[in-house]
Amino acid sequence: MKRADRRASKTTATGLRKRIEQYLKNIPPGILGVQNMESLEIHKMTPGSYNLNFHISVDIKEFIFRVNIDQQSGLSRQAAYEYNALKFLEGRGLAPDVYHLDDTRQHFEFDILIEQYLEGPHLLLDKPHITQVAALLSKLHSLDHGGVNFIFWQDPLKDTYDFVQKDIAHYKTRRTAEEKIIARSERTLKEIELRILKSNLPFQADSLNHTDVGCDNFIRTTEGLRMIDWEKPRVDDCSYDLSCFLSEPAQLWCSPYALNAEDRETFIEEYARLSGKSVELLRKKIRIREPMVSLHWILWGATKLCDLREERTSPELLGAHEEKIFRYERITRVENVEKILDSL
Repeated sequence: MKRADRRASKTTATGLRKRIEQYLKNIPPGILGVQNMESLEIHKMTPGSYNLNFHISVDIKEFIFRVNIDQQSGLSRQAAYEYNALKFLEGRGLAPDVYHLDDTRQHFEFDILIEQYLEGPHLLLDKPHITQVAALLSKLHSLDHGGVNFIFWQDPLKDTYDFVQKDIAHYKTRRTAEEKIIARSERTLKEIELRILKSNLPFQADSLNHTDVGCDNFIRTTEGLRMIDWEKPRVDDCSYDLSCFLSEPAQLWCSPYALNAEDRETFIEEYARLSGKSVELLRKKIRIREPMVSLHWILWGATKLCDLREERTSPELLGAHEEKIFRYERITRVENVEKILDSL
């Protein structure tokens, strides 16, 4: 990144802190469930791939002031969608509580959310935590989502295929796209298409899925495992979340190693036990769907690298993405696409 760009990014964050402080002192304190804002403190800011997350405290309560810089759901009202999802999930022991949405852009040029700050480390890929993930996802997938206007994938298998096909088409438009990744991805998707045509598995859009089941979206709180970043939950077959959690590129995004065969089986069996679903059917569904989810992750990382090379990354998020270059590179290695091919 150019030195001037880095300086601009820091200036933006500093300027936002001052504006956030002023904004919070002007809203009714009852919105956050506090009596006044006199003890307001703004702690560190953690940039995500699409958001700036400011950790704030008032008295003994802690919050995340979430500034939505970019959107990944494809929705024009990204923050409102996330807010409604969190409202639906409130009190269920799955996600942070949410307190406030402001998408008027009268005070900020971006939409904002204020939600509960969850204290605790991220998930580790070890056996005790794997079974906790199975329990959390089983609980999420069992919720009655009727009456809530969630994104809906009516034909989960075909919709996943179309999704990845669009990923490839979008990546091919990038000036710095790598020909090896394009060629391997197209070949892999063709092989997957043959399997889809032969499949008669009952994929059904009957479960609310988080859809971004990476380790860094799990927080190990004192009250149990919770999930954050509810930007794009969707009604889908449960196999999407399971495939995402088991996807090696998704695991390598957060961890230097991936689950071994024994731990993968532990996860599937525990989920089947808790959900009452057939373990054999889950294995078959994951086997046909996981390669597409993995390919999506690879192409997502490859496109993010193109954004950086072509200076398309939002200035506010530039530093965060530069720090993640080694993670993008780790999940986009051509060998990862070859592994998907070998597993078909």
